[in-house]
Amino acid sequence: MRNHRIKIVLSLYSLVTVVFSVIDSNDFTILKAFREGLENPGLLEWPTDGDDLCGQSWKHVFCSGSRVSQIQVQNMSLKGTLPHNLNALTKLQRLGLQRNHFAGALPSLGGLSGLQSVYLDFNKFDSIPSNCFDGLVSLQFLSLDSNNFNASTGWSFPEGLQDSAQLTSLSCMFCNLAGPLPVFLGSLPSLQSLKLSGNNLSGEIPNGGGLSGTIDVVTTMDSVNVLWLHGNQFTGTILESIDNLTVLQDLNHNINQLVGLIPDSLAKMSLQHLDLNNNQLMGLIPKFKATKASYTSNAFCQSTPGVPCAPEVMALLEFLGSLNYPSKLVSSWTGNNPCLWLGLACDPNSKVNSIVLPNHNLSGTLSPSVAKLGSLFQVKLAGNNIIGPVSDNWTSLTSLKTLDLSANNISPPLLEFSGTVNVVISGNPLFNGGSPSNPTPFPGKNPSSGSLNSPPSNFPSPNKGINSSPMNSSGSTKPKMSTLVAIIAPVASVAVIAILAIPLSIYCFKKRKDTFQAPSSLVIHPRYPSDLDNTVKVVVAYDTNGSSSTITGNGSASRTSSSIRESHVIEAGNLVILVQNLASMNELGRGGFGVVYKGELDDGTK
Repeated sequence: MRNHRIKIVLSLYSLVTVVFSVIDSNDFTILKAFREGLENPGLLEWPTDGDDLCGQSWKHVFCSGSRVSQIQVQNMSLKGTLPHNLNALTKLQRLGLQRNHFAGALPSLGGLSGLQSVYLDFNKFDSIPSNCFDGLVSLQFLSLDSNNFNASTGWSFPEGLQDSAQLTSLSCMFCNLAGPLPVFLGSLPSLQSLKLSGNNLSGEIPNGGGLSGTIDVVTTMDSVNVLWLHGNQFTGTILESIDNLTVLQDLNHNINQLVGLIPDSLAKMSLQHLDLNNNQLMGLIPKFKATKASYTSNAFCQSTPGVPCAPEVMALLEFLGSLNYPSKLVSSWTGNNPCLWLGLACDPNSKVNSIVLPNHNLSGTLSPSVAKLGSLFQVKLAGNNIIGPVSDNWTSLTSLKTLDLSANNISPPLLEFSGTVNVVISGNPLFNGGSPSNPTPFPGKNPSSGSLNSPPSNFPSPNKGINSSPMNSSGSTKPKMSTLVAIIAPVASVAVIAILAIPLSIYCFKKRKDTFQAPSSLVIHPRYPSDLDNTVKVVVAYDTNGSSSTITGNGSASRTSSSIRESHVIEAGNLVILVQNLASMNELGRGGFGVVYKGELDDGTK
């Protein structure tokens, strides 16, 4: 009876094995295609005739039950492409293909709901499908480093990745990512390590965390402890809210285009590593609480941590920040001496007394910090795209004589400045009940803006010109009349000049022609092989009528009315006589053709 039971159990086991063999046939087909796509399949040491994928003869393949759950062929120098239906391995949990030479298109992994880790780094894949990560709800580790995906256009993480709520580590360094990062990365609740260095990522980094986008992307990523964004093109500032990343230990922003001041919140974070090198960060260098902090190649005002900037420097940096840190000014406004900065000038006491930045494509608002520059006598910002009102405290600038904000989008109310201040607000549509516009910069040099780099020699006249509109307590302006005059005046001036210049030019030309006094001169041309042996070509120009002399073979001259300069022929022997045998006393100088002599023709012409 016992033997009979054993036979029944063995029979059932065999039946189950046969059933599983039928189920595993699809896995076998895919792995067979995997091998056939390689140029060097022998490195796998897989059997050519066995189909027992879960047996010991199929190295690097691991099973769960009778289904393939892992493929681990990392660092084996394999060359080739992957089967397009790799995601038909429906029970796959781990895929380790890193550090090989796989090339071509990366097949979609979409639908592999049990896939937990994918390592594809350091291969040669050249494209990635948009549905590659759809439905990877169990994914925890994804590494795509050093694959040049979509080389000509770059790429971005597809939206399907947002389904991977368990993703804890995402690494895509040097994988040709481009453009701003998708917002959904900020909603991945389990993300702890994000490494995206060496790409072409761009855009601002709101809330200080390192990702770009138009909403708060990073402040919800409270589990991130490693954030590598170095080697990209991120712009904007690092905001105070970066301290929302309470478990962050490693922050790398090296080689980006970050601007502005370093927030105190970042300086106080207990990081293990902080890298801010090679940006355009400004202001003072704070004393960082990080164990290791580096910040070289920036635009700080001082080189020693904790040493403050000059008060005027800080006021100007606030002004720059309100204008969104324009790149041209950021690259110039470095160090602790604003007298050397683009668009600024100083008085003999090294106090900033002039801000002249017309037509610089500035956008943003006017900072109240300008009122801290007590020596200012002129501010000229015409022809930009500045919005918002003028800060009330600007009226406290007692030295101010000129404020030119024309051709912007400045908004009311009008402030009451001292009567000695010439305020120009023409070309700001909001003062006339209009809507904001994109003002066109003035062509050429703005007549009311002065020199950009040199301080003015004197104060501007307090008298109001035809292109200015005074700002006073009544708030009256005349932009239409100013615009009309500005158009008509240049046209009328050109017409008057043309009417006067044309007759004058004709008169001068005739006068010059009538009174032209040809110099009495004689020029001897070099001889050529085609010339007669006893002749020399000579140009003679003289007399008030512009006539010239023609010299005959014996040296005599016959007068003819001709052009001022003509070529004539003199026999060589007669030429010697004319210059008195080439006496040294008649030598006038030496040139490229030889010695120049003074001579006299037979009619007395010298």
